[in-house]
Amino acid sequence: MTDPRKWTAKELARDAAMAVEQFRRERLEEPLERYTHFFNAFVPIFRRLVDDLATIGAEDGLPEHMAGYVRNGDRRTAFRYLTAPPISEDDLKILAETKLSEKGLRRDATEAGRVRDLVLHILDPHRFPWIAKGTDPTDHERDRAVVASAALVAARKVETERRSGAGRRQEGQVRELLRRSGYVEVPRRDMPMLSAAPEPGEFCSESALGGTRADLVVRLRGGRIMAVECKSSNSAVNSYKRINHETVGKARNWLEGFGQHHTVPAAVIAGVFNPANLASAQAQAVFLFWSHRLADLPD
Repeated sequence: MTDPRKWTAKELARDAAMAVEQFRRERLEEPLERYTHFFNAFVPIFRRLVDDLATIGAEDGLPEHMAGYVRNGDRRTAFRYLTAPPISEDDLKILAETKLSEKGLRRDATEAGRVRDLVLHILDPHRFPWIAKGTDPTDHERDRAVVASAALVAARKVETERRSGAGRRQEGQVRELLRRSGYVEVPRRDMPMLSAAPEPGEFCSESALGGTRADLVVRLRGGRIMAVECKSSNSAVNSYKRINHETVGKARNWLEGFGQHHTVPAAVIAGVFNPANLASAQAQAVFLFWSHRLADLPD
């Protein structure tokens, strides 16, 4: 059995530079349409929310109003983004002692009041300065608040889509490459033992291998298990978390659980990575493949 190749420091630096250049091209060519799509979707939602702020302190109809704010995903997101900084859904549930359920808020005025009071307590004073003054907003203040709020959500949505989208693209590329190499995709499953893994020449998508999840699990034709992590990074600092913390940590679990003779931990990487971090990960038994050189994987 042969192991994948380990790269020299010079090779890692060369490919890291190529990956950075590809990252630059993709970011510069990234269309504005996604940001505009999210911005336009949230403008009307925030217009209604901003108009409602004038009466949000009233007790009359409070349960119905709060229930309306959490009725669907976008309205719930917009409601959370009234605060400074935007509050996460989990934090809102814990701090307001609520399940954030539409039915629950409509039924329980006390619970609805806790949600309303929490959001008002941490309402963004820069976007909504008229609330603290107890005055009505001017047209300029209202428009500025709507634009700033919609822009805030749109930016976060694009960032989230970038992160999740990059991983999905990488996984899709690896799956397609495996198929072209004659491997057969089988249903994902938990693999507490090696006997539960796919057969030689088969692979499955995201699955738990020995209790630690891998993006792809491949049974090589020689019988060993290749556990593949797909990682993208937008900064050298972030690359330490992606490779040296997350991937190396998983690799240790796989190697301790199944042994080096049975396991091949691997990472397919794209974006901005510090070559020194990559060299460290490689020294800890993680085999590296670049998204811009995926032909190295079947080789």
